[in-house]
Amino acid sequence: MSGVALLVLAVDQVSKSLILASHVTGAGTGWVVVRLVRNTGASGGIASGHPELVTLAGLLIVAGALDGASGFILSVNMSKAMNRSFTNVLFGGFGQLQTSAAAHETKPVRSATAEEAAAILAAANKVVIVPGYGMAVAQAQHKVRELYDALTKRGVDVSFGIHPVAGRMPGHMNVLLAEADIPYDKLLDMDQVNGDMPQTDVALVIGANDVTNPAARNDQSSPIYGMPIIDVDKAHTVMVIKRSMAPGFAGIDNPLYYLDNNLMLFGDAKAFVGNIVKELSGNSGGH
Repeated sequence: MSGVALLVLAVDQVSKSLILASHVTGAGTGWVVVRLVRNTGASGGIASGHPELVTLAGLLIVAGALDGASGFILSVNMSKAMNRSFTNVLFGGFGQLQTSAAAHETKPVRSATAEEAAAILAAANKVVIVPGYGMAVAQAQHKVRELYDALTKRGVDVSFGIHPVAGRMPGHMNVLLAEADIPYDKLLDMDQVNGDMPQTDVALVIGANDVTNPAARNDQSSPIYGMPIIDVDKAHTVMVIKRSMAPGFAGIDNPLYYLDNNLMLFGDAKAFVGNIVKELSGNSGGH
């Protein structure tokens, strides 16, 4: 077997092992592993498709090494953002079972309609919107911009709390909100927004699950314990737009949904935000 073939086989086996690790580790950590897989996979593709380039072109080898190194650095930084070591992300979940939401006893939750949510937002002075992967899947960023416009016209102070690993890559939410022309100075990082959360009237969570889970602060048995989160539970009122009570990527329940100051807004993020905007537009006026 040639040296190139051995390289391809090794990359393939590493990729399969890392994909398995991503299923076992859970939480947002799986995407650290996926990032590493993408870099090893790219190297393997080059090796299998153009072996002569791998063996002869020094420039391509250097470029591949830089690509792999950048992916590794990004993976390490993502691990730091979750307060986890890189080795713990890769191997810390082996031999552990993720707690299923079905294992929890049924707990009461409070829900609200788009009309009720609009009334709560219209009466607020300060609103923080926390986007997540659910907003990306629903492609709701432009409706979120409409909501931002409708609230600011009423004199409401609206900002956005951005978790560093919300979505599927660092900066995912920043890119989507920039696409919708949200003013950049309204995008606050986790530390900034957490400092203001106790003075926030409404925290509106749009498709963000694990990065708002207070179990990361309070439950030492939780797989995500120690991961920095956005403290939306400290706002006066929390509203969460979510299709169902299904768990997020971590596969664990979120105690936020059962708090007395939380309201669940069940539905597609794009449609629900659009309905809130319609309610605000039909009942225009300031404070």
